[in-house]
Amino acid sequence: MERIDMQETGTWGLITVIGPIILLALFVWVILRNRKSRVSKDVTERATKANYAAEDAALKDEEGR
Repeated sequence: MERIDMQETGTWGLITVIGPIILLALFVWVILRNRKSRVSKDVTERATKANYAAEDAALKDEEGR
């Protein structure tokens, strides 16, 4: 029978408790950071649509000449 070292058991216990806490904090950080990028994505989408509309208008103008 092996003798279990108390320090090793304490270390694994600490890892078992702190690991999920760190993981949860990381998930929260990613979710909050991703929300901010959603706003810039909307701005990018609007600018892209505006560019497409301007390009279409320019093409129609050239076709009309």
